[in-house]
Amino acid sequence: MTVDQRRVADFFRLHLRLYGEGWRAVGWRSRATQECRFAVLAAVGPLAQARVLDVGCGLGDLYGYLRKRGIVVDYTGYDLLPEMVERARRRYPQARFLVRDALQGLGEERFDYVLSSGAFNINFGDNLRAVQRVLREMYACCTRAVAINFLCRAEPEDDALFYCYDPQALLAYCQTFCPRVRLRTDYLPNDFTLYLYREGDAHA
Repeated sequence: MTVDQRRVADFFRLHLRLYGEGWRAVGWRSRATQECRFAVLAAVGPLAQARVLDVGCGLGDLYGYLRKRGIVVDYTGYDLLPEMVERARRRYPQARFLVRDALQGLGEERFDYVLSSGAFNINFGDNLRAVQRVLREMYACCTRAVAINFLCRAEPEDDALFYCYDPQALLAYCQTFCPRVRLRTDYLPNDFTLYLYREGDAHA
């Protein structure tokens, strides 16, 4: 598997230099689309008081979104870039942010919910195989559910992004190791979210 995480680091370092903080710094087109994706992730189950891991947390915007809506969680964010983690810690000192490359594994710690928004939409080489491995890692880390979103546009608008995720193919792949998987395509064009539930979870 050929993966070049330098592409990811370079993409976000450039955006940090250009935009500082907020949705532009993490590569989204608008705050509205960023928050729409967050709302769909948060609908995976009752997050209040749960232990939540945010994979590819960026500047901690998902944590900020949950706080604004009064959803109190025990939050941990992992991100590849130390610069992102440093800024996230300054913005939200009450949360926990750690430098971690998800493609190298997520460790032994367990969380109720494992969420990820846009973390694997950069074209870093061999995206599909890498994401298959990360999906298994995320599921292994959760005790209740995983929620993760992807881009799916046939013709790329930006060479830095990866638009070739197939919703049905990833759904079928997740069903090989997860008993309950739900696909959502009802919120934004060219975007989809997968929910992977532990067997017996009432919200599956």
